[in-house]
Amino acid sequence: MADNPDNPEQNSPTRVTVNDIGIAPFIFFEVASNIGFTNGIVNVTLAASRHLIKDGAPHTDIVSMAYLRCNLAAAIGLRDALNGAILLGSRQQGGAH
Repeated sequence: MADNPDNPEQNSPTRVTVNDIGIAPFIFFEVASNIGFTNGIVNVTLAASRHLIKDGAPHTDIVSMAYLRCNLAAAIGLRDALNGAILLGSRQQGGAH
């Protein structure tokens, strides 16, 4: 069958059911401080700053919040999900048309 650019073949998205058992953490981070790819595994370190009192004075440092590890397919899915969320946020703020 010849390709027809006016009528592309539609693929239905995969439907996944996710259950919550109440122990999955919420992860807040401000920066992806390190990235890498080893033996087929994508790795990203997520970090955030914290503000404490040290010896009676304000002190700020940056600490690791999570170590993300996944295969390439999962990383692509995460990237696509983040791109979709960013697009939604841009539309709500009037930044994208």
